[in-house]
Amino acid sequence: VDTVHIPHLQVSNNTISVTDAPALGASNIGADGMLGIDSLHSQRVLFDFKAKTMSITPSNQPLERLDGETIVVRARSRGGRLIFTQAKVDGKRVSVIVDTGSQVTIANMALRKMLTRRGHALLPETVTIESVTGEQMSAHVTRVPMVELGGVHLTDLSVAFADAHIFRQLKLENKPALLLGMNAMKAFDRISIDFAAKKVRFVLPATSMRRGVRMANAAS
Repeated sequence: VDTVHIPHLQVSNNTISVTDAPALGASNIGADGMLGIDSLHSQRVLFDFKAKTMSITPSNQPLERLDGETIVVRARSRGGRLIFTQAKVDGKRVSVIVDTGSQVTIANMALRKMLTRRGHALLPETVTIESVTGEQMSAHVTRVPMVELGGVHLTDLSVAFADAHIFRQLKLENKPALLLGMNAMKAFDRISIDFAAKKVRFVLPATSMRRGVRMANAAS
């Protein structure tokens, strides 16, 4: 796509200049723009799903107190993205990518092959995945009984299988990997993503148990 120069972009207290911002159609991204990881690498992003707010603060500022039972999960950074490398699906080690830009949770073909070998069947319904450039693809769906992210256990999580470019970009196309989308994150009361400290804080809903959080359906 064509790119444009943005001489002055202020995000929280951080001001940056972007020389090659992709010019995407507003109808494809649903907004005037999309903040990329290049503008968030030193920031902390807090999603408060109960209050329906999002805040961005510098990572070196004191952390706002998060009410409720909170679980902190450490991640690694690759290409600016946070990846949980100690995660497990159905008891098997996988890589889980944190991506707030994805509406649905997406698994790669390597994870689909692993789950198929373990007897997990695809559901009859499919979902349509649309990229920020307007491309669409149909993806099959299955339910994963258990996804473990440190002390966070996600049960009965619906995921869509797609050969998404991000897996090749992060050199994960041949290893079981999962893109944790916003449909899964919205099951929590709050999520704080600290890109600089490489930590993600999950605030569990008051009605959930520490070792089990039922997630929203990826097809919804």
